[in-house]
Amino acid sequence: MIERIRRWVITVFCWHVVLNCAFGSFVVGMPAALLVPRPLDRERRLPHRIGLFFWGWLVWQLNPFWRIEVEGAERLEQGGPHLICSNHQSLLDVLALMALGGDFKWVSGLRFFKIPMLAAYMKITGYVAADLKNPFSAGAVLEACSHWLGQGVSVGMFPEGTRSATGELGQFKPGAFRVAVEKDLAVLPVAISGTRDILPKNGFTFLGDSPFKTVRVKVLSPIPLDSLEERTAVALSRATRAAIQAQLDAWNGAGEVRASA
Repeated sequence: MIERIRRWVITVFCWHVVLNCAFGSFVVGMPAALLVPRPLDRERRLPHRIGLFFWGWLVWQLNPFWRIEVEGAERLEQGGPHLICSNHQSLLDVLALMALGGDFKWVSGLRFFKIPMLAAYMKITGYVAADLKNPFSAGAVLEACSHWLGQGVSVGMFPEGTRSATGELGQFKPGAFRVAVEKDLAVLPVAISGTRDILPKNGFTFLGDSPFKTVRVKVLSPIPLDSLEERTAVALSRATRAAIQAQLDAWNGAGEVRASA
């Protein structure tokens, strides 16, 4: 009973931190975006950077139970724009990627564009809404991504389309990579580990006995189209998935086992 109470007290505290940081990004980000004339910030970088402060830095500083380790963040500023693709284990993957910094636009599920305040902030920041239940919306999503990439702004997405319930890496949807092929852009793979231990799919409390969790985020080497045997969305999706899987295996020690087998 005591352990159950402890778990829920810690969970409520962690959610309190996350929601207050979300509220802070809205309270500061919305007025900033509305007061700055659009010609001075056509890429809507200001509201995004305010979000980076609240969700990418402050949320990790205020929570004593979570620690984040970031590698390769400098790759976001090298070359580009990029199509940033990451594995997806938890809703907290967004906070993990925000910790990388850098200017990019999210491709996010339509349901998040229906949440009051959050929806307004995401729209004014230029994030892209994706209706995963409507296959006919794919064209509009790719068009929006193409617009931002054409403006020199990177786009971030989760090509699995949904969170993994088991932690295993799912299949990547090739359609998500069409815009990279059309624009002749490199894909920047990002591997994330540890977020599922904090907030698993369909769960509200952390996994395991300890509330102290470490999240690892690593930006891997970019995958240019010229490095592929075929310059297709399918080949690019497979190469991106393989790169992320290799990093997850390395973190889990599976890579060493496979190499010695």
